[in-house]
Amino acid sequence: MGDKLKLDWDNIDFLVNCLADQIQHKRIKFDTVIALGRGGLIPGAALSYKLGILDLQNLGISTREDGGEYIDTLVYQSPEKINKGTKILVVDDINDSGRTFTAVKSILASKYSISSEDVYFASLITRTGTEFNELNTISGNTVYSTSWLQFPWDK
Repeated sequence: MGDKLKLDWDNIDFLVNCLADQIQHKRIKFDTVIALGRGGLIPGAALSYKLGILDLQNLGISTREDGGEYIDTLVYQSPEKINKGTKILVVDDINDSGRTFTAVKSILASKYSISSEDVYFASLITRTGTEFNELNTISGNTVYSTSWLQFPWDK
């Protein structure tokens, strides 16, 4: 994996505040936060508090195994129901390759009939080179390094 770039809780708080400020500036009102398990659970909960969004749901999804290698998309937990027309904020810790956000976009469309216009994707960090660069995507910061990012909850 090479070098690790370690983030601490102060970094996370700063990045969550950056995301909240961007969302408030866009004046978008979301009905639901979908936190992507596991890395997006803590930032998703923090954003739901900061933005006053009471409906917080988990979509447990993995596109990597523990060794960092890519695997077929594994969905291990999903919301029971999401109403069509619901404005959704999807939150993850990192938009690295873009595979996870791409898979979630597809799941929301196929399983819940959610239009892509009703979904925003937010990550604490976006790595340059990600394949998911849609207009409805925001990030707390962009990382130009190939170092492995270690979040406080990864310990």
